[in-house]
Amino acid sequence: MSQLGVALPAMKPGDDRELKIIAAEQMAKHGYWDEAVELYLDAESIAPKKPKLDAQLAPALAGAGQYPQSIERYRRLIKINPKDAELANNFAFTLMESGDLVAAESEFRRALTLDPQSENAAVNLALLIARQQRYDDALSVLIPAIGEAAAHHNLGVIAIEVGDEHSARHHFAKAASLPGAPKATQEFIAAISKSSMTTVK
Repeated sequence: MSQLGVALPAMKPGDDRELKIIAAEQMAKHGYWDEAVELYLDAESIAPKKPKLDAQLAPALAGAGQYPQSIERYRRLIKINPKDAELANNFAFTLMESGDLVAAESEFRRALTLDPQSENAAVNLALLIARQQRYDDALSVLIPAIGEAAAHHNLGVIAIEVGDEHSARHHFAKAASLPGAPKATQEFIAAISKSSMTTVK
């Protein structure tokens, strides 16, 4: 049994690298990023002539908050697979988490160029620029991806997150006026109204 209580397959002598990779995958699956990184790095060191574990370590390092190392791994992967839209989206998300918003936006846009139908890339890009209060730009990306009502609802949520109550009211009201508005839209409108009444008192 592993540390997480997950049965691991029987390994033959000399399979230490594979065993560490399997254990690392289990750690990553359960969000134990530091442990996953350590195991992946150990696996690499056991067989340094074998290919690097960049595909596994790039997201694991990001999960552990080791962004410079993660970005370095992602750059190597991108160099090998420059037309992989999902990889570009994941790299952009790590750039965003690291605080490099300019590079993140550029990479999200590249992911959408590679795959214009990528909802993940569209939503991530829209949320990134909405947090900068560039709501019109965000709408132009979100509406084709998730529809107008959901787009305005999500911008309302982001506006609350950044403390922009005026814009939150506007986007929730717009969402509520459209067919297919999320049920939570009215709840947000009521919560904002209640909060404003409390503030006035």
